[in-house]
Amino acid sequence: MPLPTIRFYFDFASPYAYLAFHQLPKALEGLAYRVQYCPMSLGAIFKARQTTSPVFQPEKRAWINRHCTWLAEQADLPFVMPAVHPFASVPWLRMALAASPHGQPSRAVVEQLFAAIWQTGNNPDDADWRHSIWQSVAQNLPEVRSVDDAAVKTELFALSDQALAHGVFGAPSCVLLQEDGSSQLFWGMEGLPMLRDALEKQQ
Repeated sequence: MPLPTIRFYFDFASPYAYLAFHQLPKALEGLAYRVQYCPMSLGAIFKARQTTSPVFQPEKRAWINRHCTWLAEQADLPFVMPAVHPFASVPWLRMALAASPHGQPSRAVVEQLFAAIWQTGNNPDDADWRHSIWQSVAQNLPEVRSVDDAAVKTELFALSDQALAHGVFGAPSCVLLQEDGSSQLFWGMEGLPMLRDALEKQQ
């Protein structure tokens, strides 16, 4: 019997995606599954859903900062708001895809990129610093592609479209694929216990 597949849709710009990325293995501990890490453009998602990011609302932005700081403390996870937020996340998303010849970034690569953004306090829009992070990631990989490769750009568009097709409206989102071709969506940190419940019912 094949392992249940979870698609973890994320955008590096989301602090909740960073937190959920680290929480996912703990939330599903003891269960059998496999994860596909799927970068997507949150901006494209918001545009398609005709909505805007909550970080552009001062009160919500302040709450997100407080809430995520608290959640990270509870999880004993390093968390430092980047020097600029929101920032242009597309170059980072392309880095994740370029780190694999087939557009399937490993958990290790995604973790390195999340850490650079959410643990250092640096400016993710600083092109020179971003390039240094890419060099650090790439030097340990057997094969990488150019971040500016047309295929990488196409893959990011395609993943964002796939996310929309699965009903994704924000990040992070977990999509549990079913054997019959259907899927179930679980949004945000609060969706992880529901995801565990759905997996338990399959095992």
